[in-house]
Amino acid sequence: MKLVEELNVLRYYKPFIEAFGGVKQVRTALRWSEWYAVKWWEEVYNDLGLQSIRESVFARALFISLKIRDYVREDGNIKKRPEKPEYPTNSYAMEFVDLHESFDRIGAVNVAANKADENTLAVLYSTMLSQGWYRILRQTFLRLMEIERYPAVFEPVVKEGHTAAAVMEITTPKMYIGFDYRRDNVELASATLRTRPGECGGGICIFQAPTACDAVKIARRYAPSGVDAVLMLHTLYWLLDPVKELTCISQIIGPGGKLLVGQQVVESTPGLIAIVTSFGAKHVFSWKGVEQILRSAGYQLSKRYLKYMPYYIAVWEPKRS
Repeated sequence: MKLVEELNVLRYYKPFIEAFGGVKQVRTALRWSEWYAVKWWEEVYNDLGLQSIRESVFARALFISLKIRDYVREDGNIKKRPEKPEYPTNSYAMEFVDLHESFDRIGAVNVAANKADENTLAVLYSTMLSQGWYRILRQTFLRLMEIERYPAVFEPVVKEGHTAAAVMEITTPKMYIGFDYRRDNVELASATLRTRPGECGGGICIFQAPTACDAVKIARRYAPSGVDAVLMLHTLYWLLDPVKELTCISQIIGPGGKLLVGQQVVESTPGLIAIVTSFGAKHVFSWKGVEQILRSAGYQLSKRYLKYMPYYIAVWEPKRS
C-alpha cells in the first residue's frame, strides 16, 4: 500500500479501522484474503488452466488481482506464495476471514467451472451482506459521503436492501428510489424497508427493471425534477452495460446532484473481490478502469477519497453542457 493511500485510509476510514481492532487486525484480515486468493488461483490453474480467465469472471478476478501483486506470472504459474497469517482476534476481522473459509469449502474449481450450487452461493451472499464487518463498512461509507445532505436518493441495484436500511439509520430522505434486476431482491429489499414492491410508501419506492435505463424512466415518475444523489456502493460490477447504464443514470441526477461511488477493485482485497464475482457480479475493474468508465459515461470527478484500499471511493457529477 502506497504511503499516500495508507494515510488517506487512516484519515477517511478511521471508524472502520477502529471497529476492526486497529491497523494490525485489518492487515491480518487482508493478508488472509491474499492467502486464500493464491490458494484458489493455484487450484483453478491446475485444473482448468489459464484459459479459465476467458470463461470465468471469478478466475479472471483472481488472476488480475494476484498478477498486479506479483504473486502470479503472465503464464499463470505461481511466482511466490504468501505465508499463512495468524488468525485475527477481533470479531469483525474473524468474520471477514470466516467468509473466506466458508467460500473455500464450496471449492474454487467448482465456482470457476460453474458447477457450484447456486443456492449455497446465494446463502453465503446474504450472509456476507448481513455480517458486522460489512455493516460497519456501509456505515463508514455513508457517513463519509454525508448521506444526510441528500433529500432525494436513487440506488441502482438495491440488492437485499441493506444499504438502503443503513441510510435510514442515519437519516430519513424525503424520497428513496431503488431498483433491481431480480424480482427476489426487490421483494427482500421491500420487506427490509417495510414497503411494497412497485409502490411508493412513505417516500420509499422499490421496483424491478431490466436495466438501469428502464429504471430511470420509472424513477422519473416519482422524481420528475431528478434526485440529489445516486448511491452506488459496490454496484458498478453488477451493471449489465456499465457505460450505457451510467449514461442513463445521469439523466435522473438533478442540478447540483452527485454520484456517490464505492467500488471494490482488483487492487483491493483479492479474495473478497473474487468471492463477489461468484455471486453474479458481471465485471472486475481496476480503480483507473472505474474512472475511465465514469468519464466515458459523461461524468467528471468531484472528489476522490481512496483509490483502492479498502476500496475505491469518490464523488462524481454529470458534466453539464
